[in-house]
Amino acid sequence: MSKIFNISEAASLAIHSLALIAKSEKQINANMIAEMTNFSKNHLSKILQRLVKYDYIRSERGPKGGFVLNKDSKEITLLEIYETIEGVLEIPKCKIHKGDCLFSSCIYGGMGEKLTSEFREYLKNKTIYDAIK
Repeated sequence: MSKIFNISEAASLAIHSLALIAKSEKQINANMIAEMTNFSKNHLSKILQRLVKYDYIRSERGPKGGFVLNKDSKEITLLEIYETIEGVLEIPKCKIHKGDCLFSSCIYGGMGEKLTSEFREYLKNKTIYDAIK
């Protein structure tokens, strides 16, 4: 099935995991997050490791251990999490031509650029806190 709009499982899992950790009143572990999101624990663990590496969360060991935020949820934008996982969200350029366009205006009306710009702006203006309030 073809999709115009697609967020990778990894980026979605990172954003959802941070929101669940921020929302929880107690520490939650990878097993709990995997159960809540129905994602593979192995894939989740890789994502959580990356979030620890970039200092968004920290892991506390022990029977009551789990993950906690290292930053204020109001200061973590969805864009920075997306880009931590996927790399910089670039505005697409036409793949058909190299240099000047063959037509007086874009056949697609510049929709790729427009939609990506709007999506980028949305992610930039939304925080983890916004997702859980």
